[in-house]
Amino acid sequence: MLSDVMIRVAGTHSRWSLVRTHFFALTVAFLLLVAHLQCVRAENHIDYRYEDYKEDDARMRIQTHGVAFGAKLTSNIEVDGEVVHDAVSGATPNGALPTPGTRNWLQEINPDTRDAGSLSAAIAWGRNTTTPQVAYSLENDYESFGYSINHSIDFNEKNTTLTIGLAHTHDIIFAKTLGGNEPRKDGGDLLIGVTQLLGPKTFITANLTIGTAHGYLDDPYKAVHIPYYPDPLNPDPTAVTFGEQRPDKRDKQIGYLSLTHFVTPLNGSVETSYRLYHDSYGIISHTLALSWYQKIGKHVIISPMFRFVDQGAADFYMTQLPGDYTLNDPLDPFYAPLPEFYSSDYRLAALQTFTYGISATIKFKERFSIDLSYKRYEMQGKDSVTSGALFPKANVFAIGGRIWF
Repeated sequence: MLSDVMIRVAGTHSRWSLVRTHFFALTVAFLLLVAHLQCVRAENHIDYRYEDYKEDDARMRIQTHGVAFGAKLTSNIEVDGEVVHDAVSGATPNGALPTPGTRNWLQEINPDTRDAGSLSAAIAWGRNTTTPQVAYSLENDYESFGYSINHSIDFNEKNTTLTIGLAHTHDIIFAKTLGGNEPRKDGGDLLIGVTQLLGPKTFITANLTIGTAHGYLDDPYKAVHIPYYPDPLNPDPTAVTFGEQRPDKRDKQIGYLSLTHFVTPLNGSVETSYRLYHDSYGIISHTLALSWYQKIGKHVIISPMFRFVDQGAADFYMTQLPGDYTLNDPLDPFYAPLPEFYSSDYRLAALQTFTYGISATIKFKERFSIDLSYKRYEMQGKDSVTSGALFPKANVFAIGGRIWF
């Protein structure tokens, strides 16, 4: 059962709280040092952003505080960094079948936090720009390290830019499996992209990403409902939930194409994009996005947006494991052996998502701007077996500001 599959490691919070404190103290100290040393450079900036993601029906809520900066250290070196703090609370589907009028299919989670940070340096030399980056994320039960490097080359009088990127992540889950080990996960990505200027007001970007992840890929808090399972203390089968079982490797391929064009008569620009995703789980998804940036006067930009995602289900997705596992006769019509892989995580189902909203940027003189935004996020299933109650709907509010120095 799910409670038997994953057991939290006692003492994890105290072991890693010191790491978290030191990491963010050093990051903030570096940010302040950069601000002090680079105060004469007008293009340097510090940003702050607050976002509140809140699902309907008192489900998940994520409140995020983020601080970012950009500083040009020399004529050919620019440093960017960010620290983020998330507070997570609420309830999430646990794998049980939804029952009308109840919340027994939702798992109330203990309030949790996530602290993350990244630091990158863009180093320009001739027609080339090399950008290494390191990233780190820490939760009460999860730790992630990320490393990447991108290299861009300009051609055709800087009208064409070719980009190649490599990334690697190493994750540790602070929990023990039945084997007694802390699960690990590793991933890598290769990106090849090109940006082409089609004219003074239009450019196009095309990217191809190939990636893989291996190790522990299950979600330890997701289970699958089994309506008939043998119970040695009960002669009749009983309904239970088992922790999901996913493959220990996942390969993916992503194609991305975007077009940006400035419309002179309207004093605004349009950005449209398409993303094709495929992975070894059998998932294929299509994402279409459209944004308009309308400048009003000298200091205001209004931007409505819309994004649509259409996704097919994973090969091993199911709402419950069928059959009666007390039967020993394979010829019995109700007999069904346990499959090798299974998951009822609604995020692996056939689904569609719609995101629409509007944002505004207001610049005050030359040194300060504020950003306000609202988005509505709605997910719905496409099959006839997954309960519509599983799919979330949420309001997302954000406010932020930037100071140039």
